Amino acid sequence: MQGVSFNHKHSYRTWRMLLKSDPVISPPKTKKKLVEIPGTNKVIDLTESLTGGEIKYHMRSIRCVFYVIGGRQKWPAVYSALLNEIHGKSMQITLDNDPNYYYTGRVEVDEYGSNEAAATIVVTAEVEPYKLARHGSGRRL
Repeated sequence: MQGVSFNHKHSYRTWRMLLKSDPVISPPKTKKKLVEIPGTNKVIDLTESLTGGEIKYHMRSIRCVFYVIGGRQKWPAVYSALLNEIHGKSMQITLDNDPNYYYTGRVEVDEYGSNEAAATIVVTAEVEPYKLARHGSGRRL
């Protein structure tokens, strides 16, 4: 089952949650440094000049929507377990569809909702701009 690991706890194997769709991963925004020249229409872009030619980035976000598997009586227990085990914590996040890399950031259990047929839980994270290689060195946007 496709899922997400938070540290080493897998969304399906640990909590019986299935991804509703692929996680949404925002690209990191560039840290820009623009200086307006008074009395002109010109702007000087110092974004790369202050960092030796390297571009710096802000944090990025990940959003995962899960279905909770199992009967209605299990839904509140899964929600409580997530709040206790991952909510507010900084951890490694590994996506099953990109297992050679992980993200590091703070996780939030964002939404919980249910109807007669299903329960959904939304988990979000603010993570560092680069994903890191699980084996060896290397980072990628």
